[in-house]
Amino acid sequence: MKTFRLSPSLLAIALCGAVVGHPAAAETVVQPAAGAGPIPLGTTKPVTGKRMIVRGGIMVTGRGTPASGRAVPPEGPVDIIIEQGRIVDIVPFDAVSARSGLATRPTGDVIIDATGKYVLPGLFDLHAHIPDTRQAGAQSYAYAFRLWLGHGFTTLRDAGASNFPALVEQKRLSDAHGIIAPRIQIYKRWPNTARTRDKGHTPDEARALVRQYRSQGADGIKISHGPGTYPDVIAAITDEAAKLGMGGVMVDLKVSEADARVASQASVTSIEHWYGVPDAALPGTQNFPYDYNYLDELQRFRQAGYLWKEADAHPDGLEAIIDEMIANRTAWVPTFAIYEASTDFMRVVTLPWRETLVHPTMLDQWRPRADVHASFHTDWKTSDEIAWKDNYQRWMRWLHRFWAKGGLVGLGSDSGSQQSLYGFGAVREFELMQQAGIHPLDVVKIATTGSAAIAGLDKGLCGIRQGCIADLVVVDGNPLDNFKLLYGAGFAHYGTDRSGGGVTWTIKEGQAYDAQALLREAQWYVAQEKAAAGASD
Repeated sequence: MKTFRLSPSLLAIALCGAVVGHPAAAETVVQPAAGAGPIPLGTTKPVTGKRMIVRGGIMVTGRGTPASGRAVPPEGPVDIIIEQGRIVDIVPFDAVSARSGLATRPTGDVIIDATGKYVLPGLFDLHAHIPDTRQAGAQSYAYAFRLWLGHGFTTLRDAGASNFPALVEQKRLSDAHGIIAPRIQIYKRWPNTARTRDKGHTPDEARALVRQYRSQGADGIKISHGPGTYPDVIAAITDEAAKLGMGGVMVDLKVSEADARVASQASVTSIEHWYGVPDAALPGTQNFPYDYNYLDELQRFRQAGYLWKEADAHPDGLEAIIDEMIANRTAWVPTFAIYEASTDFMRVVTLPWRETLVHPTMLDQWRPRADVHASFHTDWKTSDEIAWKDNYQRWMRWLHRFWAKGGLVGLGSDSGSQQSLYGFGAVREFELMQQAGIHPLDVVKIATTGSAAIAGLDKGLCGIRQGCIADLVVVDGNPLDNFKLLYGAGFAHYGTDRSGGGVTWTIKEGQAYDAQALLREAQWYVAQEKAAAGASD
């Protein structure tokens, strides 16, 4: 048996040519690339084989009792066998199985050594915003995809692409393994206040737009504030999308005519964030100041910090709305991570990956300013942070209540800013769901098979089981004990020793990527972009 450590230069040569092309070759154990510094974008290539073995890891399947939040516990060590992009067998190799003779160690042409590591299903970000060139430079897609894959995210549901035709092409290339990228679902953004809104105001217009978006390559529809949140228009959108066999309709209701009850009764697939849920429990209008202006984002988000407190005074109303959502199979994707700056703004501006992995355009655009969405902290007070801390406690309690009663919960990051950077923000969502009282095993289930079910992809993305698509994440350490181990290189540790932790391999449909090398490529790209920006100043 040979062991190779993939240096950056060797990673430039696809291993499949060296191994798959020579069936008689001995097993090859692949190791991640050595080193910790940046490496040029495009260095890393996928590792493939006719028969790949992920050997000796502790398996967290992402599966559990149907129609229940209950997940099954870890098992291991096991050897997971992959052929043609699918899991074909799982062989336990624990002491009992080995002694009884029930386990024979399988062989293959490519071996990924997962000894001492945990193996999870590929992770799913149900509320992603994939950046275009205006947001993250000329290689924006490659940069963001490497950050997501570097954290184990193999599937994204894009919540309204800013450059729709370009993203349709990225999806095609990803499906064909022509680029290094997660698989992508594209939900076309409905016209709203920040963009064109000359269409989509009536049910007939809505149906025509859904047909148009479907013909252009949309998998689903993302409704935000604007004409899409008229109750009759929502009903038309969901009905037409269902007729066309689309993946679904996700809604960001904000403060609009529609609340969660209206949306749920219209059969939307998922309610994003939390808008509409507490609103539906109020006997009247939220207690807005008399000079309130929704389009003033500082005012809007300041008052949002008091909404759950108002709704919490009507627990019967909240209980009724979550029961209705459960009965209608309406999922809830809370995106806790994207609002966390409102509880502690200084935390955002001191995140450890800010200097090396955040694109300089994002650093500029997300500083407090009135003309950029969600950059409203221009006059953010101690009282605002206290209100939002209280808001989170109540929001989390009712999300947990919804989940415990059998509600469909998905994991989404609403990535696209420093506070919810691609990959990093989605890992933070793991931590915040645990803070909401959900067991780490159940959080993994939510972030894998649960989110795949919401997206309608659960027939293939069914966790770690024979016959399922081979999307796997090999983690250095036990993430159930510490979700910080999912963060990119070294960010799980404090002080001088930053070795260990992080995702070591991300496997998408049987193609294995050195996750840390992908993060190092993103680091290189950010350094190049910063240098170019500095030169142009």
